[in-house]
Amino acid sequence: MGRDASKHPTLVVMRLLSSLLILGLSTAGAQTLSPTLLTSLNTSLNETSGLLVIDGHVWTQLDSGNPNQLYEIDITTGDVLRTVTVSNANNIDWEEITTDENWVYIGDFGNNSGSRTNLRIYRFPLSELSDPSTTDVEVDTIAFSYADQIDFTPLNGETNWDCEAMIAVDDSLFLFTKNWQNSECYLYSLPAEPGVYSAQRRDTLDTQGLVTGASFDANNGGIVLCGYTPILSPFVWQLWGYPGHGFFNGSAVRHQVQLAFGQVEGIAWSGPGTAYFSNEQNALSMARLWEIELDVITEVESFPPGESLAVVVDPGNEWIRFTARRAGFLRIIDARGQVVLQQRVHEGTNTLNTASLVAGLYVVSSDTGVPSMRVAVMR
Repeated sequence: MGRDASKHPTLVVMRLLSSLLILGLSTAGAQTLSPTLLTSLNTSLNETSGLLVIDGHVWTQLDSGNPNQLYEIDITTGDVLRTVTVSNANNIDWEEITTDENWVYIGDFGNNSGSRTNLRIYRFPLSELSDPSTTDVEVDTIAFSYADQIDFTPLNGETNWDCEAMIAVDDSLFLFTKNWQNSECYLYSLPAEPGVYSAQRRDTLDTQGLVTGASFDANNGGIVLCGYTPILSPFVWQLWGYPGHGFFNGSAVRHQVQLAFGQVEGIAWSGPGTAYFSNEQNALSMARLWEIELDVITEVESFPPGESLAVVVDPGNEWIRFTARRAGFLRIIDARGQVVLQQRVHEGTNTLNTASLVAGLYVVSSDTGVPSMRVAVMR
């Protein structure tokens, strides 16, 4: 993520999202989420690695070395209802499945050692998966490499070029990496058309863990990421209120998931404020399918044309001064999704004392008519 500290050496406004206002943030703290168990999965799905929901039907695929097939899951029994074979592609390491309005995309980009030079994304028409008579599909191929990867020396479990999460938005695919080295996540983009591409890094989020799945809600623009820490402690990130495709430049909240030793692999929105997620089998847990309730984020219209927001940053690192359009609460959220400061504010000019903040990157969000913004505290 690009950071320019030259304008304010101690407290820098990183990004002012003047086109979006955020509501519903009274529950935006990093509360622990308690999932509901839907079913254990059939043993044939022990290595489930991604989830997709189409018209209420739940689909998954398996990862490295498994059949080149997609499976519809019965969410009450965990059995396989339907199998669709991808006839012209092998499963080297299928790690994600996603869709847009027209296509289904399969991510063959698992790369635990960072040495793969044959990263692929396959696509086929969504209509084929929606047709209950379909048993086989042929796919187009989107081949890619990472623009900034120059070393392909195998380093198992020590690479930042592994990937298990992807969404399709507009005419592009967006990859969320699984960074073994630094437990961060890089955001890459590439076209959603067949061809050979160099995926470009767009941003970085300190996810404090390994990201393994992603889902985009086309109804409200919300994104959810899932993953786990090195000790198999699952987490979920919610992203919203971002400008354009700047998914890491809006509001971001990290939730712990109350599930011990869960190797969470796939996630998909199932309805407003709800998502399914799956964990694969490991030595401590069988493969299972869960449902989880998430914050419902509502975006409202932006400032009228010509209206601006005044934000004043104290170079002595003591406060932020801003103008609120209505009374409410303003919150500062740290990189772990914790609300570290909260203040009741009134309509008009307000001052928020920031002297207690430690050095780091924060999101400032409110229900006062003030657009979300990112700030960095330099000590």
